[in-house]
Amino acid sequence: MRGSCQDRLPSTIVYRTGPYLVVFLLTASLNVVVATTWVRPDLAIVVGTLLWTVPMVVLYATSPWPYVNARVVCLMVAWLFSAVLMGLVVMGFWALVLQQRGERADTLVTAVHGSPARDTVTYSLAYRGEPVPGRLINGPDGLVPGKRVVVILDPRGLVDPRMPAEVADAEGMPVLIGVTVVLMAGLCAGAARARKTELA
Repeated sequence: MRGSCQDRLPSTIVYRTGPYLVVFLLTASLNVVVATTWVRPDLAIVVGTLLWTVPMVVLYATSPWPYVNARVVCLMVAWLFSAVLMGLVVMGFWALVLQQRGERADTLVTAVHGSPARDTVTYSLAYRGEPVPGRLINGPDGLVPGKRVVVILDPRGLVDPRMPAEVADAEGMPVLIGVTVVLMAGLCAGAARARKTELA
């Protein structure tokens, strides 16, 4: 009988790990919306932060904890890693789109938004007389209306235009995403094991 319980333990932990990990991965996937032109760059941090709070609210609502224990510590650390994952997923999404169908374009700056003092400057661009969907986020210094800048843009307007160097630097995103997911899976397994101990 004891051996039978021990045999069931790994499968129980795997079973409990799944829901934890799914909540974090689903939230990170939803954060892809921040990478699109549907959300203005200056509002992306607000949307991302609101989404980041969702996993812990859901996990606490479905399985509340009266005090800080091993399960809570594992989930909190996984939650912190989920913020990293959300950022990587956003970068990975726009990078994938621009690498697959992006076009190199010599664009014209038509407007500057935000404040240089707060590091929130974004730029509206035009290409061949037509406005470019979205805004350029990390432009070079000294861009003002009337100046030209070479960017990689999405001809379908799904993601914001980016500097060519940004697109090139984002090629390693799939590896980083994979490593982060593995680390989070380990933490979720630790939380599941701790939960099993709580219920024993």
